[in-house]
Amino acid sequence: MGRPVTLIVRQDGPSWSAWSPQYPGLAMVQPAAADLRAVLPEVLAWYFGEDAAIEPQVHCERELHGVIVRLAQDTQLYERERVAERLGAALGVASQRAQLRSGPVSGAGEVTFVCALQSDRISWLTAQMEDDNDAVVALLPVAETMLWAIRFGPAGDDSAAAVQPAAYPPDTTLGEVIRTFAGPRQQLRT
Repeated sequence: MGRPVTLIVRQDGPSWSAWSPQYPGLAMVQPAAADLRAVLPEVLAWYFGEDAAIEPQVHCERELHGVIVRLAQDTQLYERERVAERLGAALGVASQRAQLRSGPVSGAGEVTFVCALQSDRISWLTAQMEDDNDAVVALLPVAETMLWAIRFGPAGDDSAAAVQPAAYPPDTTLGEVIRTFAGPRQQLRT
């Protein structure tokens, strides 16, 4: 098993880009998704060294109704896509859309929703954040038609994004956070 390296992938206009929040300077841009996939091993070997054992953890982003939605490309992608579908339904309700768009803003100036599962860990979430000043909203399914949104933001942020990931041990699951934290969160009916 190699070193896990988080990569965020998204289409930016006519090109595709990938970068790592964990490793500044690890970034690439290609004209097509297939080109990005093809050059990825070479770029990782250049950045980490030819002999480094690397395990890319790919998360794809896309824009949805004025917010950014991020999905891990892992064995639980199907469940994560269901979370994204529920978010799309919630964004279709005017009152929920306004509330969701007012979420904490990331370092890139965007409201970013991470489609998460209760078994995902704090360390999995923080690996997707640029630094201690970044902000994301973790969306978790809690019932057939409900999502739980937990706003994670920087220390000292007294807005609705008051949950700091550093307040939890890295192996804490997001399900444990739901059960133990009574702070800024929202339930969405979809």
